[in-house]
Amino acid sequence: MSGRKHHYLPQLIQRPFAYRQRGKEFYVHAHHRTRGRFTPNTSGLGKELDFYGGPEDTSLDDAITRGEDTLAETVQAINRGDAVAPADMATLICALAFRTKSMREALVALFPALLEALRLKLLDPMRLRRDLMASLSDPKEQKRLINDEINKRFGHMHREQRAKAYSFITSQWKYHVATNEAQLVAEAWQVAYTFLAKARAEADIMANRAYLNGLAKDPAMPIRATHMANDLEFEVVDAPLGEFFILGDCGPIAMFSDGKPRLVLATISSDVAIEAVFLPVSPTRCIVGHLPSTPPRLSVADINHIGASLSLEFFVSDRDTGGDLDELRMFIGSLTPIETEDDIVRSLIQDQD
Repeated sequence: MSGRKHHYLPQLIQRPFAYRQRGKEFYVHAHHRTRGRFTPNTSGLGKELDFYGGPEDTSLDDAITRGEDTLAETVQAINRGDAVAPADMATLICALAFRTKSMREALVALFPALLEALRLKLLDPMRLRRDLMASLSDPKEQKRLINDEINKRFGHMHREQRAKAYSFITSQWKYHVATNEAQLVAEAWQVAYTFLAKARAEADIMANRAYLNGLAKDPAMPIRATHMANDLEFEVVDAPLGEFFILGDCGPIAMFSDGKPRLVLATISSDVAIEAVFLPVSPTRCIVGHLPSTPPRLSVADINHIGASLSLEFFVSDRDTGGDLDELRMFIGSLTPIETEDDIVRSLIQDQD
């Protein structure tokens, strides 16, 4: 356990951007959307109380902390100029991508869009009837519903009696469904309506719980990292003389096949894919992964602009002025970090058709 204040932008990626080191303390120039410029220690920047869960359950924070030594070695190896395997670079990007506050707040903010997509799907009478009739034809669902019907009609029964009742209702199942179709559809609609009403009332709680559950299932993101390493070619790009990279609190960023920059792992539409990913690991070096057929053409200035624009609150640098830093600070939070609400609703509805 690393204490109750959890880094969503870990020190392992902040430290290479330090302008000063004093013992084990590293200091960076932070450029904040509302606070302006200040010079914090990395131990106190990019963290929040109980971000990965409260003191009653430290398992997620513990799992994340355990994996950070390996990630730190990858960052250090790249900055030493050592050869680093694409799988290790992909693992670093994926492990940092989902854990940021930028990603969490973007997902929480878009939870209403997911509820709207569910509302359009679950409360549409034609769609509801079609899906319900299809489920009633599924053997497992049929078995469950018949047993529910037996329990409702007869309560507790001996095994032999239940078997006879089950056999009888099974033989009458199609007739039962046809006769009670309107009632079954009405009951399904009411269940869906009740669920959505509860979800709307507890949207923030449910969204944050879903985020933590998703991160807990796969905090190191090995499956996503494997796919990324297989799909993309990785290299380390050096900043030209006189230029430098910044690091946004969003961590890694990506360009997608629709031409839009977003957070990594931030698309829902099946027809939109990552074309390139970028993660600055020091003022002079940046990991770049790209499709073999589409080498990226982004400059240092482009990467910095996207990183600042996708950040939620701040970015860090090893300097306080120069390189259009004041202008970059004005762009913090100006880009949509993941797909828009309309895009998500449209995509989810289409996927269900």
